[in-house]
Amino acid sequence: MRKLFSLGRALPGNGRSSFSDFLRRQKAGVSAVEFALVSPVLLVILAGTVDIGGSLKAKFELSSAVSAGSNYALLNGDKVNSSGGSALAGNIATIVTSGLSSNGGNIQVLVNNGPTFAYNATTSTATQTGTAANADLCYCPGNSGAVAWSSPVACGSICSAGGLAGKFVTISASKPYTPLFGGFGIVSNGNITVQSVVQPQ
Repeated sequence: MRKLFSLGRALPGNGRSSFSDFLRRQKAGVSAVEFALVSPVLLVILAGTVDIGGSLKAKFELSSAVSAGSNYALLNGDKVNSSGGSALAGNIATIVTSGLSSNGGNIQVLVNNGPTFAYNATTSTATQTGTAANADLCYCPGNSGAVAWSSPVACGSICSAGGLAGKFVTISASKPYTPLFGGFGIVSNGNITVQSVVQPQ
């Protein structure tokens, strides 16, 4: 007796076609269940990657702007005094403004405990305060990097925390950051802040 073979199609009446269709339907169902189980995990990973990357990008932009302001302070250290401190603070703040986003932010520049320039990007307002004469004095850096403004000392003297007494410029900048997928709680709403302390003299 000769056997009949069929490629891609079962012979009538042998039940192979219906069984193959059944297997295909089962595989499709399993794939759908697997996708339903895995997709939330993939979505969380994607959301975390986007939000963490966005916050790092925002901080990098702000850090670059503060770094540019710090470099300007170093190059213009001769202006850290009672006569040039106000203009220096304003120029530094203008440079750092480039790192703020369109949805607001704040900048504060303090020139050696003297002239202070503050800028609010949300309201586009700038205020200048401080005692210009303080910029002629010298101060010591503290252990944490903060400057001991309350205790002026002789310029060039050795400080108790190490280092030499001199003149300093502090820069602080912050801007708000709102994650795209805040509902996941991976990155929360808040401000990104970058600070710098420079000793140009």
